[in-house]
Amino acid sequence: MPEHHKRTMAIAAANKYAPRPQGSAFTYGLVAIILAFLMLVIFGMFYDVEVLAHPAAIGAGFVPVFLMGVLLWRRRRRLHHNALNHELSDESNYK
Repeated sequence: MPEHHKRTMAIAAANKYAPRPQGSAFTYGLVAIILAFLMLVIFGMFYDVEVLAHPAAIGAGFVPVFLMGVLLWRRRRRLHHNALNHELSDESNYK
């Protein structure tokens, strides 16, 4: 089988169980911050707490949330690369 067909089939197979992350690491971090902010606002509305009264504490709390989003992106990218390498290896079914 030609090399480009093998690579195309390997990419398709790897995308089934470990899809490549869509977007950048910054996007993942930003989405994580937005979701955390929404959860914080809903928490404040439910318990009738003024959660937005301390913006510096909230901003400092969003730093690890952003980093968790970036780490999630890196993990998904690594899983995709590992899956693609496995599909391209001699152990796969596309010989």
